[in-house]
Amino acid sequence: MGTFLRFSHRGFAIATLLVACITMQSVSRAQTANDGFDPNANGSVLALAMQSDGKAVVGGDFTTIAGVTHNRIARLNADGSVDTSFSATGVDGYVRAIAVQPDGKIVIGGIFTHAGATIRNRIARLNADGSLDLGFDPNANNLVYSLALQSDGKLAVGGVFTMIAGQTRNRIARLNTDGSVDTAFDPNASGIVRVVAFQPDGKLIIGGDFTLMGSQTRNRIARLNADGSVDLGFDPNANNGVYALALQPDGKIVVGGFFNGIGGQSRNYIARLNTDGSAEAVFNPNADNPITALALQPDGNVLIGGQFTTIGGINRFYLARLTRTGLVDPNFIPSPSAVVTALVLQSDGKLIAGGGFTMMQFQPRNRIARLYTDGSLDAAFVSNPATTPSGEVTPVGLALQSDGKLVLGGFFNMIDGQSRNHIARLNVDGTLDATFNPNANGYVAALAVQPNGEVVVGGNFTTMGGLPSNHIARLAVDGSQASGFINPDANGTVSKLLLQPDGKIVVAGTFTVIHGSNVNHIARLFTGGTVDTGFNPNPDNVVYALALQSDGKLVVGGDFTMIAGQPRNRIARLNADGTLDTAFDPNASSRVAALAVQPDGKLLVAGLFSMIAGQTRNSVARLNTDGTVDTTFIDPNVNPSVYTLALQADGKLVVGGGFTMVGGQARDRIARLNADGSLDTTFDPNASAPVDGLAVQPDGKVIAIGDFHTIGGQTRKYIARLGTSQAALQSLGLVRYTNGPSSVTWMRSGASPELATPPQLLSSSTGSSYLLAGTMQAISGGWRFRGIIPPVNTNFYLRARGQLSSGYNNGSKGIVESTRQLYVTGSDIDGIFASGFE
Repeated sequence: MGTFLRFSHRGFAIATLLVACITMQSVSRAQTANDGFDPNANGSVLALAMQSDGKAVVGGDFTTIAGVTHNRIARLNADGSVDTSFSATGVDGYVRAIAVQPDGKIVIGGIFTHAGATIRNRIARLNADGSLDLGFDPNANNLVYSLALQSDGKLAVGGVFTMIAGQTRNRIARLNTDGSVDTAFDPNASGIVRVVAFQPDGKLIIGGDFTLMGSQTRNRIARLNADGSVDLGFDPNANNGVYALALQPDGKIVVGGFFNGIGGQSRNYIARLNTDGSAEAVFNPNADNPITALALQPDGNVLIGGQFTTIGGINRFYLARLTRTGLVDPNFIPSPSAVVTALVLQSDGKLIAGGGFTMMQFQPRNRIARLYTDGSLDAAFVSNPATTPSGEVTPVGLALQSDGKLVLGGFFNMIDGQSRNHIARLNVDGTLDATFNPNANGYVAALAVQPNGEVVVGGNFTTMGGLPSNHIARLAVDGSQASGFINPDANGTVSKLLLQPDGKIVVAGTFTVIHGSNVNHIARLFTGGTVDTGFNPNPDNVVYALALQSDGKLVVGGDFTMIAGQPRNRIARLNADGTLDTAFDPNASSRVAALAVQPDGKLLVAGLFSMIAGQTRNSVARLNTDGTVDTTFIDPNVNPSVYTLALQADGKLVVGGGFTMVGGQARDRIARLNADGSLDTTFDPNASAPVDGLAVQPDGKVIAIGDFHTIGGQTRKYIARLGTSQAALQSLGLVRYTNGPSSVTWMRSGASPELATPPQLLSSSTGSSYLLAGTMQAISGGWRFRGIIPPVNTNFYLRARGQLSSGYNNGSKGIVESTRQLYVTGSDIDGIFASGFE
């Protein structure tokens, strides 16, 4: 193939260099509604690295982390708990650098002289289980600051040492895979090497305090050829130390440190260099103090950590985000209490930061914290109950926005102590978003977030924001009524919504007329709100569940016994024009309440039934594409009822309802099934009352709504978020072919949410305005779009966007998306240009 180049029953691969680290890993605990990430290290965190499984390796000067004794090196699960499968060999001095090998082994560097009871001077390698690799002992005679892996497995090492592996090597060396010195590589730096980073072409960028590299004058930054000789065409000439590097996909280099001049320009502590080493003119953030950590987001924005308190004259303490042009992101304000020394990005876009701080966003976080993509702290989700004048009530509608905020609908008039009539939006921590107040005059039952951020709303209201809207409305991002959408004027409740890839909106509920057209219980609207009169299945009773197949066919479930003029008991499949697919007749014995289509086309069905397709199946079943029962899916035997489903990318299925038993084992109202239908015994949040709606966030956390007052071991009324030790993994990449159209893949695994409909791929030349490329097709482990022709020798951007099912009966729809900046040169061979998160 080529080279891997990085880049109701009830009513990248782009290599990103950090000053302190290169990758990271994790440990497990039971599901808890106290879902924040808070490992609580008792000493500085100096190095971070992500493993391919989403676990985080943490190094520094701590002796305990996540409540467990670990001397200066540990691995964390996705929820911040210690990975107990990693019996880390503690070291007796701080760890300053980490590199995770493709085989899972972990190289660490620092000031230590022992790993456990074994002598290991400043550099060691651990096996994947944390035990010491006895066959690797380079024995450096002084501090190791930085590590970087070559594509062939060789290791670049930078630091203060003058001897390593028995050879004279002044502050920089390259080691073979067995830890011996690569004798062909001897750059001979005159001063400390603090950071090293390999370019995709094999050349090595190094930064530090040196003024000579070999026989060449190179002030604090240099580029080396593959043989260790100085690249004579690159000489940025920094006037003080270089401590951090981040390599962009277009070959430009973001540099941080103690300098105020570099690349021939005045630049205070941060600059971006062109490929020839000159400073880029448009990028000048102007920090007031040194930058010591950098991370490049997949979309091209730059995360910076260090000692600064202002950037470009704007107050930003120790951690900030810059746009691609170097401007401060006004919405990203983490505000740690002290210096940030290490940064690493997770596959789901969250940022882990390490340093000497004890507070982050004014909440206690000792030396390590995790942030959502908007800069808010990954803290426990606590939302005050929704209320009416007569008491507290359960939310019904539930939809995730692409920014992580959550739109809620229901019967409430207050939430979080503030007036909100039937619809509200919550921030990622569960607090009320004060900027959003649509003000419906009746309950909101379903919500669907459109690709442009507007929200379609269904329910029992007749006005929205004081304007007529009979049971259906569309809201702008700020909560006002969106333009270009007429009042569809439904004569009854709209309780379920589904967005088709072409923008049409499928609605279901108790209505019989929309905009003057007789459409019983189900209809399809054009994007402007008018009725698609060519679509009229006309069921004889309420439709509770909707699911769209990749071929455009629509599976519907409910209480009906007739649809499209034919007998169909509670489940049917419609062709794209609304006519009946006569080949599909599972014949459920009672209500079908929720549906989910797997990427392979199989159908997950939940409800109140005890028989389906002629087989005994209590409340949950999986059907083959022809409507027969999938006998490879063990009968979960859920008793008595399931109201909602949430499918993970790894095939596991979270179910919620009124049940108390699953597969013969006690499970109170929420459970998770393995991909084969068996009970996942590691998942038992134990809700005190029925769970009506579920949503899986992009990070794998599970949001639940229902009548419960306790769940996940915590007091949580009606809405909660459950943490997970399993990582949510995803990567967006380009498979380029020089002799024809290329492919884009969006690989998704682990606890990531599975998509409700095939995702769409968009592209942009600017990163701001995107054009639709087409709909992606399911492949093993993800989705693919064939036929894109990438531009060469210029930055371009890809965005994959999918729809998530959520809420009561899966009647609401949210959005998840992934964006990547890419750069392909005309000389690049066939290969994979991915996200850098593999």
